[in-house]
Amino acid sequence: MKPHLQFRRHAGSYDRYNLIQTRVARALAKKIGRPISRIVDLGCGSGGFFRAYEHPFTCYLAVDVAPEMVARHPRKSGVETMVGDFDDPELFRMLRQREFDLLVSASALQWSKDLDTALARIASLRKPVALALFTSGTFETLRRVAGTPSPIRSRAETTALLTRHLPDARIGFLRYRLYFRDTLAMLRYIKRSGVSGGIARLRYKETRRLLAEYPLRYLEFEVVTAVSRAIHA
Repeated sequence: MKPHLQFRRHAGSYDRYNLIQTRVARALAKKIGRPISRIVDLGCGSGGFFRAYEHPFTCYLAVDVAPEMVARHPRKSGVETMVGDFDDPELFRMLRQREFDLLVSASALQWSKDLDTALARIASLRKPVALALFTSGTFETLRRVAGTPSPIRSRAETTALLTRHLPDARIGFLRYRLYFRDTLAMLRYIKRSGVSGGIARLRYKETRRLLAEYPLRYLEFEVVTAVSRAIHA
């Protein structure tokens, strides 16, 4: 199942299972060193970064490809929501006509079908950015035991693309562990979080191997951040 379809399918349970995404959003928000008045949030989900951002604003445009996620985003004065795809050039044509001071994206851009092009379009807007992208270090041991490749890019590839297109950004790295009582609970979390990246569709043999051989009590998560120096804390 394509990532955006997973998020649409699991939108109702997303807020109960997006524990790591919430931590990433908070970490990214803390890297912004001053209040920003007008913000565009690409891949906003149900509002993780919006809730983490503690400063006042005048305009906040929340964009997500999944209508079900957009419908769950908080509503308040100054917030505008929009269904849009960061792989669609039309979205960037619209953003070029819009006045804003910061573009953020927390835990979303790793799902771009063409991250090179998406970052080039973001850079062409010539606005400060605050980005956080998961890498293939996420679920690393799980995928090794299951024998399945990661659908997202490595830390090295992600960092190289960010550095190429956003040379003024400071690059950072985050690592997390999420503990579970057993492997079955872990697999249930992956399925319901909407970010399985193919793990939820493992064959019976692969699932049995995981249940028997997975050596850890936790899942691994790895994130690369890029925050423009002009706004970095």
